[in-house]
Amino acid sequence: MPSRMKTLDKRFSLTEAEGRFKKACDQIVLLNKRIGEVQKRYKMAKRASNRVFRYNLRLKLAAIEGVRNMYYDYAYHKADRVAELRRDLFNESVEIVSG
Repeated sequence: MPSRMKTLDKRFSLTEAEGRFKKACDQIVLLNKRIGEVQKRYKMAKRASNRVFRYNLRLKLAAIEGVRNMYYDYAYHKADRVAELRRDLFNESVEIVSG
């Protein structure tokens, strides 16, 4: 019975890790869109020689990129956890490609 409980626990952990990985990926997509929007505004401010807006937009861009990088790291760790659980439960060979 204990091995069955461990298997069920691993399945719940797998479902949870997959859900968190998917949410992290969704957030990365949203952050990439936001970065594109801010970069577009920055280019417009640069063309207009508006230094004050450029400075504020650079700060905003740096903050958003920092958050996105943290999400990348988090998603990578969750993908690693999902791969580990899939190996344990289903003997699947899961390769994580970072790029």
